Amino acid sequence: MGVKQDRETSEMSKDNFAYPITEDEAALYDRQILLWGLQCQRRLIDSRILIIGLNGLGAEVVKNLTLSGVKYITIMDETPVPISYSCSQFFISGCKVNQGRAKASKAAIQELNPNVEIQIDSEHIITKTESFYAQFHAVFATDCPLSVLVRVNKMCHSKNVPFYCGDTWGFYGYGFLDLLKHSYSRIRLAKEEKALLNITLDYCPLGPALGVKIGAGSNRNINKVFVLMNVMNNFREMNNRCLNPENRETEIEELKSVRNFTLLNLGCLENKVSDEMLGKLFPVITDSFLSGLKSLLHIYHDNKSDVTHHMRLLCAFGELSPVCAAVGGVIANEIIKGITGKNDPIHNFFLFDGETCTGAVETIIA
Repeated sequence: MGVKQDRETSEMSKDNFAYPITEDEAALYDRQILLWGLQCQRRLIDSRILIIGLNGLGAEVVKNLTLSGVKYITIMDETPVPISYSCSQFFISGCKVNQGRAKASKAAIQELNPNVEIQIDSEHIITKTESFYAQFHAVFATDCPLSVLVRVNKMCHSKNVPFYCGDTWGFYGYGFLDLLKHSYSRIRLAKEEKALLNITLDYCPLGPALGVKIGAGSNRNINKVFVLMNVMNNFREMNNRCLNPENRETEIEELKSVRNFTLLNLGCLENKVSDEMLGKLFPVITDSFLSGLKSLLHIYHDNKSDVTHHMRLLCAFGELSPVCAAVGGVIANEIIKGITGKNDPIHNFFLFDGETCTGAVETIIA
């Protein structure tokens, strides 16, 4: 199985686990055990995680956590599956129209790993109290209004439950972590010798983090996606809805107004979010880029103007599978690191820029 008996005995003695690892699980997760150790794998198998929101990003996070071997995953999302749904949510392919996204996705998620128990909670998130979140080892939320994210984070924080959230908009995305007071270990190499370092980081909830004024001091270096994140969250909160690509021109004008309000509220002296970020990326589309884009968007004809139209709709509108995969992979990995207490966690914002295919970390603590 790739797990030595002496290693297994020594690591099992460090923690008490409710669910001992079986031989079948050891064989299934053999490569992961070799990567991060048996103790870390047992912590994953012993964990319970709540997923709020199953859009394209939520699907990526669930996929990665299911494959990693988390024992229990509870999913909340009653959003009806539309007639024309985004290709970024791959679990709902072929499901019934108007069925809730969580229920529609359960069977496909379960197929990834029969050892993981997938539970669907059909109650609305607004009805949940602090005691509900106390049963989980981690909570991840996406596709929610900012007020809901802040409320859930506050309740998780009061019950010492690590909270994660994130979202994507076209070519951009973010992830946020509130790991409370998080202790972890990492190995430092010094003069060909290994030393185990124990480190503790202090986190703050999402509300206070977003309340920090950028100001002139850090204004020069603040990532533009951080400002865009605030713009998009403010737009949804102020309008009680997401962007509507059918009214693109009107929506962009509204976005510009929200952007100006957001910059003033953040104390940002520079316009970090250009008009192009909001709705006019890649004005010139090459033939090679066109070919890849047609495949990505499931467009099977040669009308370049139609493809350009789809492209511009997705600048800050809708979801792109590659962006969801990139951001979802990072968030899922951070949840795994948070549960296992191994390796450096992000502290505390992850920001993804699809224009350059790069990620950045911003530490903003209230």
